[in-house]
Amino acid sequence: MKQLVLSMMLMLVALTAAAQDKKSETLNEKYFDAKVSELVYRLDMTDEQKSKFIPIYRRYTEEMRSVAIPRHKKAAERNKQEAKGDQKAGEHKKKELTDEEKLERQRKHIESQMQIQSIRLKYMDEFSKVLTAKQVNKLYEVENKIHKKLKERRQHPQGGKGFKAKHRHQKKD
Repeated sequence: MKQLVLSMMLMLVALTAAAQDKKSETLNEKYFDAKVSELVYRLDMTDEQKSKFIPIYRRYTEEMRSVAIPRHKKAAERNKQEAKGDQKAGEHKKKELTDEEKLERQRKHIESQMQIQSIRLKYMDEFSKVLTAKQVNKLYEVENKIHKKLKERRQHPQGGKGFKAKHRHQKKD
């Protein structure tokens, strides 16, 4: 009987995890679509440019995600472990890192930033085959603005004080 209950619970956990992965995948796709729509609008792309741009941008996004996601997962896991350690010790502060640990984190951060810049440089040439130089420059500007807005919204899920007023009447760049 215990095995039956245990196996049912494991199946439920597995189904829940699969549903969350699918939900996450759907959210990523919606985010991608919204981002592409914004880029197409802001860069004033022609239909021909749009049809050539989207597959390139999808590959670019996947490569960027492959570098960024592991970095964020490691940081989240590290924070989780540090919080568990603090709770066990009855402390509420984060564990102090040694200088060597700080140096290693800094090294890993710089290495991931180099990977990101390498991907951007590689795709700059790809984007230049489809877009004008002006559009490629603007692509990176608009993308940075989108990421900044997203970061603000994550920090202030309800929009935060003054957020809506600040972004309500933003003009096309």
